[in-house]
Amino acid sequence: MKIGLLGGGQLGMMMIESAKELNIDVIVFEQEQPCPAERVCNKIIYANYFDKAALNSFGKQCDVFTVESENIPLDALRYLSQFGELIPKLESIEIFQDRIKEKNYLKKLDLPVVPCIPILATSQQVPNIKNYFPGILKTAKNGYDGKGQRLVNSEVELWGSFDNFGGVPCILEKKVPLDMELSIISARGVDGEMSSYPLAENKHENGILVDSIMPANISNEIVRQASDYAVKIADDLKYSGVFCIEFFVCNEELLINEIAPRPHNSGHQTIVACDCSQFEQQVRVCAKLPLGETKLSGRAKLHNLLGDIWFVNNGVEKIVEPDWQEYRSKGFLIKLYGKSKVKKGRKMGHLIDYEKFK
Repeated sequence: MKIGLLGGGQLGMMMIESAKELNIDVIVFEQEQPCPAERVCNKIIYANYFDKAALNSFGKQCDVFTVESENIPLDALRYLSQFGELIPKLESIEIFQDRIKEKNYLKKLDLPVVPCIPILATSQQVPNIKNYFPGILKTAKNGYDGKGQRLVNSEVELWGSFDNFGGVPCILEKKVPLDMELSIISARGVDGEMSSYPLAENKHENGILVDSIMPANISNEIVRQASDYAVKIADDLKYSGVFCIEFFVCNEELLINEIAPRPHNSGHQTIVACDCSQFEQQVRVCAKLPLGETKLSGRAKLHNLLGDIWFVNNGVEKIVEPDWQEYRSKGFLIKLYGKSKVKKGRKMGHLIDYEKFK
């Protein structure tokens, strides 16, 4: 079997590493070179997602297709569907790559979300708009790691930010007081079999995940609610593959923030703390293998290694590779992604502090 993977970043790289352990080949289609996945994949095609000839060649070599990111153009996915099954389905990716469609879908299922309203044009009359301040204006598409997001406190700031985003469709979400941020990573097979990992407690800075602890220190009721929401969404969509739901806990109420139809940064702990990682689960679904075990063997804390720590004195002097041996001597497990360019705010790797349960 050959899995066709669209996207060659660190998530793709770690999925390919899991596929190799199962003796499954992965062919990657990626726009930007070099990429982390090229070092471990069986083959890579570098081309634009709108290059029909390249997509045709890619499609003929693969048996099934999956994505590293929800931001792959729908036309490319639609074209590839003639060659094999897409996991997850096109309909699921279409919903979760657009924050407006995503929120409307969740409301349709009567699931709790942050108060929000679409912002589509400067001429738009927004009823009761003052009720959404302070708020976070987010582009409906292509926003990640804090990109395409801005805090706004007034109509002047709202429309100024909307113009700065190029007038693309946006969504305004009311800023809510947070008790904590959580996520649950689940997997559903094409046969409807479903399993979830323990919830993770997350910490973000400037919209970027910094730390994630699994399992989260939360009540059984919160765990039950999060699990129920995951099942409700997956069953309704007849979803296949791995997905992550990010939550806000506000005044002890669980609110859905957003959903990623793929493995997620807050699930890297599963590589060391579970028999079957989130990446192996994605491979298993693609290969129509039974889902793996999601039970934790210990407490695992993830810390993302951002490019900032490469810059000596905040970049005034020069870029210097950190002393990884110093981290290892403290017992941290380090994973570097092999990215060619170091940038502030860019995820260059992660470390995990793991303690086995007694």
